[in-house]
Amino acid sequence: MNRSRLTSFALNRIASPHPGSPPAAIPTSPVGSGTFAPRQLAVFSLAALSLVVSACGSSSGSAQADAGSATASKPATTTTTTQPVALSASTPSWQLRNPLSRMVLLPTANNELVILGGLTASDTSASGIFQLNPSNGSLTALGALPAAVHDAAGAVIGSSYMVMGGGSVNTVASVEAAPSKGGNAKVIGSLPQPRSDLSAVSVNGDTVIVGGYDGSTADAAVLSTADGVNYKTISTLKVPVRYAALAAAGGSVYVFGGMGVGGSTSGQPSSSVQKIDISSGVTTVVGSLPEPLEGAMAFVLHGQIYLAGGDTGTGSNQVSNAAVWLYQPGSGFSRKATLPLAVSNAGVAVLGGAAWIVGGEHNGKATAVVQTITEKPAANS
Repeated sequence: MNRSRLTSFALNRIASPHPGSPPAAIPTSPVGSGTFAPRQLAVFSLAALSLVVSACGSSSGSAQADAGSATASKPATTTTTTQPVALSASTPSWQLRNPLSRMVLLPTANNELVILGGLTASDTSASGIFQLNPSNGSLTALGALPAAVHDAAGAVIGSSYMVMGGGSVNTVASVEAAPSKGGNAKVIGSLPQPRSDLSAVSVNGDTVIVGGYDGSTADAAVLSTADGVNYKTISTLKVPVRYAALAAAGGSVYVFGGMGVGGSTSGQPSSSVQKIDISSGVTTVVGSLPEPLEGAMAFVLHGQIYLAGGDTGTGSNQVSNAAVWLYQPGSGFSRKATLPLAVSNAGVAVLGGAAWIVGGEHNGKATAVVQTITEKPAANS
């Protein structure tokens, strides 16, 4: 990891009303001016996924760090249906005032969102913990991480918000727990080894961690934890990747795309769809994406698995994707919507029947845009 700068910003600079709500105006207004260096870390988060967020980055102390992406919301674990659906993708009337990507984004018990860490437009890691009110974009400072991180995985475990791995200057193994009622986070343990660009998702009460690397070598071990302290290996990826998107359904975890690590595919977005059967521990490649993607966001709405955004380019030529796909195991992908702004490495969480995609990167540059995806039954033809 080359993340050598850390940052903290005043709370009142983070969220602001969006200057006009028409989606057509979104692509030109929120992108930061700072150039985003080629990534050494990443997910959630991811990236990531329903309960978590992946997406990876320290200055400890101040809670006044930028808020922005990773790893998420509690995903449904029931088998997806084949009911026809229609999606709507839109933006609220507000956005983050400062661009932020690669944060952990989690749902709260009071129907709000919590943002932990992330990466700013100036390529610095953030340490702040903020509660975000999705009705108006207001932010409440809850505390700070002991070390600023981005490209970490996150999960809600018990009454704590967990931030697992990630990095800033170096890839780390630390697991940080923040009390859901507010207060600074503290280190409660560590992963088996340093790991960044990882993703996590909740399955039957446990948190499953997938993908990532130690700064140079892929980590293909699939981990499971019930408490954020004790970890066991339950499977091994067939295609080791960083920056994968995860969704859980029917007792299985689906791993969408990611970036190859090592060999001829190193640094290249992957088209693989991998399925991890939690009960048997068997991982198989079950299909291919419509196109190779890394840094996409997966989520579950009403038992349906969706995949949004992601990057198709490499290095300094990152090209963000705006497609929102429905994935049906055994049937494949069908496009259902288009994001107002194509993004990757955003925070994603399901809350109030909608998927919230917060911040992220547009063609390699951090953005402050917030997007929502909602689902409704489609008229039968």
